[in-house]
Amino acid sequence: MTKLGALCLCLCPLAAQAGTAWDMFVARCLDPFEHQTLPVISGLDAHPIDQMHEARRVYGPTDEGYLLVVDAAPSEGDRACAIEVPGEERTQAELAWRYDQLSAGRYAPEGSWLVSNEWIEPRVKVRTQVTDVRTSYSVVETDLES
Repeated sequence: MTKLGALCLCLCPLAAQAGTAWDMFVARCLDPFEHQTLPVISGLDAHPIDQMHEARRVYGPTDEGYLLVVDAAPSEGDRACAIEVPGEERTQAELAWRYDQLSAGRYAPEGSWLVSNEWIEPRVKVRTQVTDVRTSYSVVETDLES
């Protein structure tokens, strides 16, 4: 491994903590799911097990108040990862990502979700839910295949 590669591996958890909740979602949930790897939980404290159901783990909060939620048995799909944010948050980066993915045909709308097309199996679904109280960025690995 090159020195630059080793440096990148060391700094990945730091990069995942910086920026907006959307940035954290991409680094810790979306990118790993698109590459069929595990969510990035390093550098985050786990909540006590007795506060969660068996398959769901909560990590954080970050200094900004963000929570990372990993669910190994979501109500739909095979596994899920989300970033939950206190209050409303929408960023230009998120909106640009959505536009780029739809324009390129990598994702297609399905209800409130964007579902990946045939470039990945199993497919993943991405959704943003915004209320007055909280924003949640979610990705679910589905059992859908091309």
